[in-house]
Amino acid sequence: HKDCEVAPLPAVYQRQKSELSDGIAMLVAGNDRIQAIITQMEEICHTIEENGRRQKQHLGLRFDALYGILEERKKELLQSIAAEQETKLQRVRGLIRQYGDHLEASSKLVESAIQAMEEPQMALYLQHSKELLKKITDMSKASMSSRPEPGYENMDHFSINVDYVAEMLRTIEFQTGA
Repeated sequence: HKDCEVAPLPAVYQRQKSELSDGIAMLVAGNDRIQAIITQMEEICHTIEENGRRQKQHLGLRFDALYGILEERKKELLQSIAAEQETKLQRVRGLIRQYGDHLEASSKLVESAIQAMEEPQMALYLQHSKELLKKITDMSKASMSSRPEPGYENMDHFSINVDYVAEMLRTIEFQTGA
């Protein structure tokens, strides 16, 4: 054991204690750095959640605006159809009334003529028939030619093609580099 140098116990003790203290300080400093990184990443998570919520809200508002435009346009187009429908119905119903009045007057005239045919007295018959013949002539001359032209009831000109708009809506994407 002569050649072996043995360090005195207090020196070894002090050296080991110093190394352990340095190791503790190093770990504590490392833990502080890790804790700072964790805190920073938790803040990033919070910011991601907040930004995501804000962007979802913004996207919702943009789509709501599109729905609003579609609803408004739909309302305008439905009003156009309703307006023309009403105009056409009024015209045709007016003609129906006109024809109905004519039919009623003509039927009454037929009844009067049939009664006149049964008049036994020639003088009375001749007096009545002359007046009836004039009414019949006037009635037959009354123009009943006013009718809606063929296809008047058609409303096909109100059809719309929204295929290109639907396709455009399907291609809505997020802006890049904006």
